[in-house]
Amino acid sequence: MKNSISIFLLMIMMSVLLAFAISCNPPKDDKVAQVERSIQEEKENIRKELNDLRENINDQIEKIDRQLKDASDEAKEKLQDARKELEADRNEVDKTLEEVKDATEETWDDIKKGTKKTFARVKDKVKSASESIAALFDK
Repeated sequence: MKNSISIFLLMIMMSVLLAFAISCNPPKDDKVAQVERSIQEEKENIRKELNDLRENINDQIEKIDRQLKDASDEAKEKLQDARKELEADRNEVDKTLEEVKDATEETWDDIKKGTKKTFARVKDKVKSASESIAALFDK
């Protein structure tokens, strides 16, 4: 009887130790899942920023289209040039969105760095174009 109790207590202690050991070191699968979740969250945030930038570009193009109707010949030429640049910027954003979508865990860090550079550059160009367009009509 004493042996049975000792064995039973030993089994309980081993179970507690095993449970503690498992909880201290999550399995590698959990770490991989956490990395994948983190990458997915980053991708989603970047996609949102790029889509917002794309919408801003579309708004600027629509604004140019409205202003072309009443613009002087000189202003029309500048507006058309700005429109072409904005369309090129929009294409660059679309390309970057595709790269983000297709990024794998192995390529993600490089894609993320390139995307952030592209985002900053295009955002500055769109802001500059917007200011230039506004200046045409403030004269």
